[in-house]
Amino acid sequence: MGLLKNLQETPVIKQVLKVVKNKYILTTALFLIWIFFLDTNNLIVWYKDLKQLATQNREKAYYKNAIQQAEEKLKELASNKDSLEKFAREQYFFHQQDEDVYVVEDTE
Repeated sequence: MGLLKNLQETPVIKQVLKVVKNKYILTTALFLIWIFFLDTNNLIVWYKDLKQLATQNREKAYYKNAIQQAEEKLKELASNKDSLEKFAREQYFFHQQDEDVYVVEDTE
């Protein structure tokens, strides 16, 4: 008991206890703890939402690029009959009446 009483009487401890016992500082600290960690929109949820937003932005850029490539391919196919025939033969194995189609698959 004497040691605890001696610790409480030191000027540094008195100053710390005075600050900790201040109702405004205590209320502010509790409010910040509540907002940052316990609320439904806390820092953890906010961080996860930020990561999800970044992922969705990357996906958006990927799909915009894919759409642009598909539109270019469509323009090419619509403008050139030879490229349309090549596409049909490669993708859908189309052939003419007197031709045979052989499909060779990679085993790797």
